[in-house]
Amino acid sequence: MSFTLTNVSWEAGGRTILHDVDLKIQPGVFTGVLGPNGSGKTSLLHLLAGVHRPTSGELRLGDMSLASLRSRERARRIALLEQHATTGLDLTVRDVVELGRIPHRSRWPGAVHADAACIERAMHRSRVTELADRRWATLSGGERQRVQLARALAQEPEVLLLDEPTNHLDLGHQIAFLRTVREVAPTTVAALHDLDLAAAFCDDVIVVHRGCVVAHGPVDDVLDAALVSEVYGVDAVVETHPVAGRRTVVWVQGGEHTCRRVS
Repeated sequence: MSFTLTNVSWEAGGRTILHDVDLKIQPGVFTGVLGPNGSGKTSLLHLLAGVHRPTSGELRLGDMSLASLRSRERARRIALLEQHATTGLDLTVRDVVELGRIPHRSRWPGAVHADAACIERAMHRSRVTELADRRWATLSGGERQRVQLARALAQEPEVLLLDEPTNHLDLGHQIAFLRTVREVAPTTVAALHDLDLAAAFCDDVIVVHRGCVVAHGPVDDVLDAALVSEVYGVDAVVETHPVAGRRTVVWVQGGEHTCRRVS
């Protein structure tokens, strides 16, 4: 399922956070949202999730206006995995994953069985089946992220939105998490900090700088040294690694300088 944004802007607290965004996010691809802190990445994800509504412009999911969808229907089609997922309730992993079925709950006789099958499938796909009876409070950061992914997959969404899902994970868990997402998720849009991980896992990238989308397209076409310099203010080498065979981003020591606005 595709997203189309036409002249979308969003304001909060009297300040324009996103300016005149025009985008077409293609279905079935992993799209990374890149940009410095405060550039508008999370705000863009929240617009796509329907958490915020555009101040101006139009946002469409497929051929429908996102604003026209009721919250229950939107939750059936879009799952959002926030950066920090916490709960004060004493829940098991299975309880947390089961929350993903709320938008689909009905009273027909087979609903409970269908929910149970979907929950088991989501836990298997996210590799958390062995954690099913563990309490949420006892899980590590990496385990919690995988459980939240299972909860999102239990929604059976057409689009998965991830807000910096690897931010507090070690390198091994970052790679494992994103590899799992690529294997099991539908259309995915993820805000990411790590440019090297974005280069490794994303098909397309959207680059946001000071509330404006300054680049969008296939990762190999968009992500280069000039863009890293302009947007992040860091000198970097962006090239295809001779062993890994993929795009890599390496910052150059002593190369930090004043960030300039992208035209």
